[in-house]
Amino acid sequence: MFLQLELVALKIHALVDEAERRHLAHNRRLLLWLSKLMEGMYRAYYVLDHRHDGSLLVSSSWSFSLSRSSRPAKRLCTSNAPQPICAADANGVVEELSATLRRLEECAEGMKEFILLLACCPIIPRRPAVSSFQSDDRHMFGRLVEREQIISFLLQPETESSSLGVLPLVGGPEVGKGTIVKHVCSDDRVRRHFAMILYSYGSLLGDNSAEDVLGTLRTGGHVLHETSPVVVSGRHGSRHLLVIKNTYEVVINEAAWASLCASLRSTAEGTKVIVVSENDGVADLGTTAAMRVKPLPREEFWYFFRSLSFGVSDPGEHPELAVLGRQIAAALDGSFFGAKVLSSLLRTNLNAQFWGTVLGVVRRFVAELRGDEDHFSKLGVAKIALEILPVPLRLKSAGKTTGVATSEAAETELPGMTVQELVRSATAVPREEVRIVLWESACPPNYRYTVVCEKVETHGPHANIERKRHARQP
Repeated sequence: MFLQLELVALKIHALVDEAERRHLAHNRRLLLWLSKLMEGMYRAYYVLDHRHDGSLLVSSSWSFSLSRSSRPAKRLCTSNAPQPICAADANGVVEELSATLRRLEECAEGMKEFILLLACCPIIPRRPAVSSFQSDDRHMFGRLVEREQIISFLLQPETESSSLGVLPLVGGPEVGKGTIVKHVCSDDRVRRHFAMILYSYGSLLGDNSAEDVLGTLRTGGHVLHETSPVVVSGRHGSRHLLVIKNTYEVVINEAAWASLCASLRSTAEGTKVIVVSENDGVADLGTTAAMRVKPLPREEFWYFFRSLSFGVSDPGEHPELAVLGRQIAAALDGSFFGAKVLSSLLRTNLNAQFWGTVLGVVRRFVAELRGDEDHFSKLGVAKIALEILPVPLRLKSAGKTTGVATSEAAETELPGMTVQELVRSATAVPREEVRIVLWESACPPNYRYTVVCEKVETHGPHANIERKRHARQP
């Protein structure tokens, strides 16, 4: 039965890879069908990964989502040993396996019709398949349906020459809203359609009373793409795409927004705006319904996390690590930043004792979250990473930097290291301050999240034992 389930999942995966190469933006029904197929595929992989350790999550629900509001009451877990989410007996495993196979086969019904419809969609030249995740971040994992829906909005002509299309993109913290938009902006179809793509920030509109609001956004933002003006509707124009990344706290000034819209309407027909925010209030700015980005379902998030953590290694060859990895992924509650940072540490040391240490640190952090903290902030992930490192460090500052550093800043910059380098060599840390790069994006506008730390001198045999325990390689 496992083999049968795996074969069906692989067939669907082959279709997903082919869909990655096709222009599906204007076919909403096919995108919905594809979404159901992908949901079943990731559920199948999730179940198949349990065959190596004998644990299986038995649930009557087909769709699993990481709801921020469903966080269990705080609890302190003292054991880091592999603990299956639900220990099912043989009958329970067979029952869940049969149910998953049955539902996956239901999703795969009419696959021939899907293939025929997919064949009618034009091929996107030189577009790489991205469902097989690459850790360099230049290719995005998943979110195919969301990306195609946004591209459909961007390429859709406006019904009136004076109209301006505005799409609000809202969702909780750390669900990947900005990453989706960045990859959309890198899509060749979008770049061919717009003469300029500008990525800027809502804080510039907070209390901005300047007449040239668009110029202010350009000065404080990043031009991702720019070509010579194109002919639009028989006249020369410069069709723009403006992305405004807004924080939850910033309230966009109405006068500045009105001035911006007036400037954009004068550019060319087909100019579009995407407003990205955690604040549902930006939905009122849209000319179309807001798109809501939800956290990845648990099964898909696990596939993402295991791809990062194991790299080219097969999780089936490390059943104990697979159990620990699933518990770490579940504790991260869908945090993409947490998954990227911690998986880079786990991948450097495929050792059960080290992975158990990581799990214990993450669980302690979850237990200590205050009532108003319902997600893993970047600062929280930084604190977890520092506690995992094999050398005691005291956090002094943390922050995100964008763009290329100036020559003056480079001269005064502290020595930099990655977390992977610290895990491999605890003796490489300078005696005083050090700048640690936790994560660096490869998709423009590029940024890196760094922390500045100072080394804490410890004495006695206990420190040496702890350092050896953390740094032990398999």
